[in-house]
Amino acid sequence: MERAPTGVELLDKILEGGIPRPASVLISGDIGTNKNTFAQQILYRGLIEGEKAIYVTIDAFPEDLIRNMLKYGMDVREHVRRGDLVFIDGFSPRVGVESNSPYIIENPFDPNEVLKAIVIAEKEVFGTDMPCRLVISHISTMLFMATKPQILSFIERMHVEARKYNGVYILVYSEGVMNPYVENFIKQLPDVVITLKRDPETGRRSIAIMRCIRTRYPRNPFEYELTDKGIVIKEAKRLVY
Repeated sequence: MERAPTGVELLDKILEGGIPRPASVLISGDIGTNKNTFAQQILYRGLIEGEKAIYVTIDAFPEDLIRNMLKYGMDVREHVRRGDLVFIDGFSPRVGVESNSPYIIENPFDPNEVLKAIVIAEKEVFGTDMPCRLVISHISTMLFMATKPQILSFIERMHVEARKYNGVYILVYSEGVMNPYVENFIKQLPDVVITLKRDPETGRRSIAIMRCIRTRYPRNPFEYELTDKGIVIKEAKRLVY
């Protein structure tokens, strides 16, 4: 089975070499759990292996994301220059700022408009150059006003698109933004669900694999820390399957 390395060494070991490809992946977590950094690590690992990537940004300027990645040793500037990484900008229009990105989403709260921009970018960026990776951050913002049928339709379409391009499609979700019942509904849909948590009293961070298709994975969470290279998972004393 083909696997996509995440760039997080111990996680790849736990997942038998990485995320099964193709797959839709939900990275869920509270504020301060470094979920965006984690998603960026997965995207960056694909870039350095020669894959192309699309980053759909709903909550930050593309320039700020590039600077943030550089802070953790992920220099994507040359990848952007070559066109191996492109941004679909859904944030600049939200705040009334002109964007330099080649792809713009005027209304990022409309799942159909977001999907339309993704499909156009896929054809022009991915083409027949497979495999590839895509990040959407945050889908909790994008789907905030969406109905359950719209949410189901969008995530199902991400399944389809990931399989069309043999991709790893990462959906970043901020917990606590939407109704708990809707959050549970969203977590049932992707192929892979990874949750990051932070203990408010101790500050300890943990990562847990809640679902991963075609993979035998441990049920216990793993402690991780944020380093100058991104998140690093600490070796567990034992694995519980």
